[in-house]
Amino acid sequence: MIVEEIGYSDKYNLVRLKISGDLLYISYDLFNNYDLHKGSSLDFKTYKEILAEDSYNKAKNYILNRISYANKTSFEIRKILKDKGYNDDIILRLIDYLNSYRLIDDETFVKSFIIDKSRINSWPKNKIRYKLKAKGISDSLIDRYIDDLIDEDDEYNKALNFAQKKARGDYSISSKNKVYRHLASKGFSFDIISRAIEEVFS
Repeated sequence: MIVEEIGYSDKYNLVRLKISGDLLYISYDLFNNYDLHKGSSLDFKTYKEILAEDSYNKAKNYILNRISYANKTSFEIRKILKDKGYNDDIILRLIDYLNSYRLIDDETFVKSFIIDKSRINSWPKNKIRYKLKAKGISDSLIDRYIDDLIDEDDEYNKALNFAQKKARGDYSISSKNKVYRHLASKGFSFDIISRAIEEVFS
């Protein structure tokens, strides 16, 4: 295999190689280590390492673009890369890279998620817990923050607000049952629902 062209990508800060008609991107360090130049002949081992480096760099640029739009947990990043067909070695290397630059931080993500979803979206604890677990967050990490960041009064006031809006001044048994189902569907606990129902329908 022959290096047919050598170029430089200022956008990605990588060296661009054309080998056997394919464009491959590698780091400057790897480029300098192999002392590559136009017309260089590559053995299979070197070509394989260049392919692996190209795959890593493409995965890195792809995931950096994804997390620029929305924060992701390490679990989500693993799934995204796995779904794109990247192997475990590249995924682990990228997770290490992202952690080293604090581009992913599950603990910070959990705290921000709990605060945002509770205060902005008025989600109850159970819904927040469910959504975090779907993002691969462990129960222990959720438990570390959820009770401290959402107190019982906040939870009750959210449920009460939803109950009053749903009842719309109708305090019949039918309305009471409808409000109960509404609060349950939102993920409020039995105790919180019972308190809110008692307040609205007393």
